[in-house]
Amino acid sequence: MYVAYDSKDEVFNALDSEVEKNKEYHCPICGGRVIFKKGVKIQSHFAHAKNCSCEFETYKKESSEHLEAKKDLYEHFRKKYRNVEVEHIFKTGENDIQIADVFIKDNSIAFEYQRSVIPFDLIKARTRGYMKAGLKLIWLIDTNKFIKELKSYDGISYIRYAPFVDNFLNYYQGKVFFYGWDNINKKFEFYQIWAHNLKKRNAVCIKTSLSIDEFDVPLDLKLLDKDLTSKLYPEDVENYVYEQIKYDKTVKNKVLSMFYNQHIELNNIPEIIGVNMLEQVLIRTPLVYWQGLMYRFYKEGKSYSELIRIMSNIIEFKDSIYINNVQQGEIFLKVFKAYYALLVENEK
Repeated sequence: MYVAYDSKDEVFNALDSEVEKNKEYHCPICGGRVIFKKGVKIQSHFAHAKNCSCEFETYKKESSEHLEAKKDLYEHFRKKYRNVEVEHIFKTGENDIQIADVFIKDNSIAFEYQRSVIPFDLIKARTRGYMKAGLKLIWLIDTNKFIKELKSYDGISYIRYAPFVDNFLNYYQGKVFFYGWDNINKKFEFYQIWAHNLKKRNAVCIKTSLSIDEFDVPLDLKLLDKDLTSKLYPEDVENYVYEQIKYDKTVKNKVLSMFYNQHIELNNIPEIIGVNMLEQVLIRTPLVYWQGLMYRFYKEGKSYSELIRIMSNIIEFKDSIYINNVQQGEIFLKVFKAYYALLVENEK
C-alpha cells in the first residue's frame, strides 16, 4: 500500500510525500498499525504489521508487481491530468467501501490491475461497486502472467490464455476482445481474438500495444472486420476425440457417449460436426459436443422451435463481466441460426 495516515490523520503518500521511517502510521481502512518500508530493491511502501486483521486482503500483502503497476500508472496519469489519486477509497453503500488502484478524478475513471486469480463473483461485485459509485472502471489483467504467445507471423499471433481471462472477454459488433497491462514492458495491450483449434483457450489474435506514454483514456480501440477463425478439418476432430479417450474411456465422457449413442464411428465423423465459429471462444460447452447433439436432434426431425429449446439448455456460456444474459441470448441465437443453416445446406 502507498497511502497511510499518521496519528493526526494526516495523509502520507509513499510516492509523493517525504515519509519519516520511525513515525507511527495506520491503515486508512482498518486503522491497524502499518510500517513504512523504504525502497531499495522495490518501491517504497507501507505494509501492515504482523498479525493484522485488515478486511482488505489486497492491503495485507501486495506483490511487488502490483505495487510497481500502481506506481507506473499513477505517475503516468499525473502528467496528463490535474487530479489523480493512488489507492482511492470510495463508498459503494452505507457501510461498504472499495479501493481503486488508480483514480482519475477529472473524468471519474478508475483502474484495477489484476495479477492474482480471484473468484468471478468477487470480480462482478467489485465491478458493480464502481457502477453504484458512478465511476467508470477499466480492469487491467496482467498479460505476462495470463497470456502465452505460441507463435507469430505477419502480424498474427497464436496464443493460449488462462481460464481467468474468460472473465474479461468482451463481445461487440460480432468481435471478441480483451485488454490488459504488460507490467514488464510498461504497455497497454489490446487483443482481438478468433477461435483457433479444439484445445481450450487457444486463439488466433491480433495484438495492439501502446507504450505507457501513448496510453490514455477513453480507450480508442480499433476492431478489425476480418474473420481469422481457423478452419477445422476431419483430422482435427478425430485427434480431439482420441485425446478425449486418453483421459476418460468411460460412459461418463459426454463427447464419446454422444457419438456412441448415434452409432457414429470415431474414424468416420460427419464433416458437419466440427465447424468452427468465432463465438466458440465465449462458449463453455465443447464445440464437437454441442454440434454433435444438434446434428442428432436435427436428424431425428425435431422442429426449429424444439431445437432452440433443447440447445438453449445444452450450450452454456463462460462467465464474463462484460457479457450479460441478454447478450448471451443474442449470441446463442446467432450461433444456433448459423449452424442450423449449415445442417439444412448439408442435406441438399
